[in-house]
Amino acid sequence: MWSIENSKNDESSKIRWELIPYFHGRVLDVGCGPYKAFPHFIGVDNGHHWGMMGADVKADASDLSLFSNESCDAVYSSHLLEHISYENVPAVLNEWFRVVKNGGHVILYVPDSDEYPKCGSKYANPDHKFDPTYENIAEALEKIDYSWDMIDFQKRNQDDEYSLFFVVKKL
Repeated sequence: MWSIENSKNDESSKIRWELIPYFHGRVLDVGCGPYKAFPHFIGVDNGHHWGMMGADVKADASDLSLFSNESCDAVYSSHLLEHISYENVPAVLNEWFRVVKNGGHVILYVPDSDEYPKCGSKYANPDHKFDPTYENIAEALEKIDYSWDMIDFQKRNQDDEYSLFFVVKKL
């Protein structure tokens, strides 16, 4: 369950070891903020909240045109998707899938609307644009142009976690 005390602005540290089976080669950490999940990941951030501390490349999450089609083995994003208007989420996911090679992965770690304050409520991040659920993330994925398979989903609400974890393989 979320609380002010367990909000550390480094959500990737909570899930880091779950990522290892899915990451090899060139990995983008989109919206990395000041802390990339692993040092060898390519940190992508727009610098809005933290400046470029932690990021290797300045870019908006919706425009990864610096990267060619199928040039990355994986895209990872922790606690960024909810900062995008929900109607734009399918287009953003489509862009992330564009840069991932067939057989590669898109990993999403987002706050769980059952465990985190709802948009507009006390203590909720005022920059959040929607409340992620399994259903609305799956619905957004259904709207992208690429074939995929969800190979893992976890509701992560033990200890200081309050998130949903999705592992999606590009087919």
